[in-house]
Order: sequence, then C-alpha cells, then structure tokens
Amino acid sequence: MASMLGFGNRAGFREVVATLPDKPVSLPYELRTEMTWIDFCNPVNPLGTPKSIVQAMHTALVDGELNYTPDQEGHAFRDHIGDYLGLDSDWILVGASPTQMITHAALAFPPATVGVVTPCPAEYITAIGNAGHDFLELENTVSFAPIDAYTARAEIGNFDGVVLGNPAYPTSRLLLRQTIIHYLETCAWVIVDESNIELSFGAESTVPLTDRYHNLIVVRSPSTTFGMPGVPISYAVAHPDTIARMRQTYDGGDVSMFVEVLARQFVIQQEYLDQTHEFLDKEIPWMQCMISLIPGISIYPAEGNFVLCEFNPADGMRLGVTCAEELIIRLQLAGFLVRPLVGMPGLNGDGYFCVCVKTREENERLLDAMRRIINTID
Repeated sequence: MASMLGFGNRAGFREVVATLPDKPVSLPYELRTEMTWIDFCNPVNPLGTPKSIVQAMHTALVDGELNYTPDQEGHAFRDHIGDYLGLDSDWILVGASPTQMITHAALAFPPATVGVVTPCPAEYITAIGNAGHDFLELENTVSFAPIDAYTARAEIGNFDGVVLGNPAYPTSRLLLRQTIIHYLETCAWVIVDESNIELSFGAESTVPLTDRYHNLIVVRSPSTTFGMPGVPISYAVAHPDTIARMRQTYDGGDVSMFVEVLARQFVIQQEYLDQTHEFLDKEIPWMQCMISLIPGISIYPAEGNFVLCEFNPADGMRLGVTCAEELIIRLQLAGFLVRPLVGMPGLNGDGYFCVCVKTREENERLLDAMRRIINTID
C-alpha cells in the first residue's frame, strides 16, 4: 500500500497530499455505516452510551413517542436537570448544540468586543460573529494555560465579554477557579463551555458560581457526556434574568423529542459517571505517557479526554513520515481518524493534531499503528 501511494518516495508525498481527498466533516449515512475507521476525532465518552439510555430511545421509537411535536420549552428536561443541579427550572435553557447555546447567550447582550480565549474551536468565533459581536483572540504567549483576564487586557486590549472552555479544546486544560473569577469581575458577561467537563479529571464546574455571578452562562452537553453525539442535546445554566434575555432570540425550534424522552435518564446515571471517572483518571495519564514515547511526537498536559499533540522531530531524526499531515493521512489509510488542527485559532504551525481517549483496546491499536508508521523507514 505504501509503495503504491508513493509514501516510500519523499518527493512523491506532496502529490499524494494534493490528490487524496480530505475526509468530509460528515459523510453520508450510507457510507458511514460501511466504514471501519476508529474515530479519535470526537471527544465523547469512551464507555459508550449507557444501556438504559439506549433502551429509552428504543422504547420511544417502538411506542411512537417520537410521533409527537416536542416541547420547545423543554419543561421535563429543565425540571430534572434543575433538581440534579439544585436549581429551579428557570435557571436552565435547553437546546441542541453547544455552539447554538453560545450564540444565543451572546445574542442576549448588546454588540461589543468579545474576547475568545485561544486555542479554541473555530465555532466559538463563528458563534460570536453570528451574534453581531467583534472578537479578540486572547492568546497566552507563554503556555497553553488559559490567559488571565488582567494579563489579557494589558497585552491584547479591552473586551466586554469573553468565551472560555472548561476544559478547553484542544489544549485539554481546565480553568482555575481564580481565573474564571477574574473574568467574571472584569467582564460584563462570561460564557464557559463545559461540554467536556464530565470527561476530565480534577474538574470543578463553574455552575455553582451562577448563584453569585449573574453575568455567567455555563453551557453543558449530555450528548458528549453520555457518548451520543448523533442526538445533539445541550443546555445553558445562568441567572433567570439572563435566561429570560436568551429566550427573546431563541424559539426552541431545535429541541427534539429525545429531550423529553431522555430527561429522567440523564440524572440517574451516577454509577455510569463514576465508572467513567475511574476509567479516565487512569487512561488519560496513560495515553499521554504512551504517545509521548513515540519518536517525533510531543504532547501537552491533558486534563480532559483528549490530548494535544505536535509532530516535531528533532533535527537529524529519521522517521517514516516527514510531517503531521503525512502521519494523519497514513493513519487514515490504516483505519484511524485523528483530528488535524491546521488553522485552528491560537495554534501557529501545521504540526498539531488532537487524539481523543477511547477504550484501552482501541487506544493500543492506535498507538501500535502510530509506532509502525513512524518507525518504518523505506
């Protein structure tokens, strides 16, 4: 396979890159069902969807519950999540994707300059732009730790609102409590994306701060937590006045019937979450260690279930690939998908990629493939 594609010939590699089509963001369903790739691109729960949630979805289909128009207000969901969080339902707004929640949170405030802590998904910037705001990239020039509010203002400029991740993607770093408080005390409003917080270790949610800071909006995603990205469900937590302002621009049209069907299931999964945390507390450090031992690859400290990697071989090192792009394509041909990060806001250079943490068996298969590709020199 390697010789046919020209990977054994360094001069021919660029021709392969130029002609090999990129994998679409979303393949047609009929193609996806035939693929055998193991997807390390999307940071969802490696334990998969709980059986009780799968059963609830199956029962809803069989019993015809999906034949009804969903409750756009999401009353059942808000009641159950509110009880779980110890909040009244008017502190919660339910929707589909985290990006949608960020957009409607930003729409609740007048047009302004918004700081976006980078590196971050490009969708954050798109959401801010769609809400009519200008943006500033708040980059820490020293490390990938989220930049402090005071340092950001001194080095980059003033901003009225801010968007952060906890943990941040793709750096996999959690917010320090003092860092978020600094932003809350110096900004008119703060959005924190906690879509991946249940899949991290040592995490401390910012949800309890909404009682004290009425300018805080926290976004969470059960779809990520429970390993079901094909059923997009997210919600925002904020002071009722802020939720009321968000409702002025949000009609709930993207709320699906699954929100009602699964509402009760989400809050009775503590045993599943305990198993998830027990697994990730060991697997995340193990995955970091194993990747860092592969020649030419550097990793950055991870606190979430994804590891930021950089292909950056030392001068004179002879490896089976010459760049991250070649490594990613070779992995794809071997049946593994990892996410390239070229062009991601806040990442300079083309050597970065992100690997999510899956089951030990799947992780070992990926690591074996990476070692084989990198250590094989034609």
